[in-house]
Amino acid sequence: MEPLELLREKIPDFPGYDNEVARRRSDEYVRSYLGEALANLAASQTLSPELAQRVDALVLRVGFADQQAFSRHIGIGPSGASKEDDVVAADAATIELADRAALLEPAATNRYFDEVAAALDGREAALRAAAAK
Repeated sequence: MEPLELLREKIPDFPGYDNEVARRRSDEYVRSYLGEALANLAASQTLSPELAQRVDALVLRVGFADQQAFSRHIGIGPSGASKEDDVVAADAATIELADRAALLEPAATNRYFDEVAAALDGREAALRAAAAK
């Protein structure tokens, strides 16, 4: 399945990337989707103080847009290999990662949080690269 198709399947009324308002809303929807998955994970498991602190930091991180990326115009195209398509792919990967949270075994939680942090780093890098275009 194409990344944009996945996003539209997983997030009802996903706005896409056609204009600045849609891009900002899409960013918000992806961050909210992941934040909800992280909050549900934290509520369903007994986390050590260290893991509780990590999930709190991740939830806080997804609560706010990357203003550096959005301070410049980001033009995201629907197809073709480009920096813009990296954003769509990163968003789809973030959604797939969020969906894994519900199936996570407690022993894998720390490693999962590492994956989430790396995915957010990659997503922010893709947004900044698209903005620099």
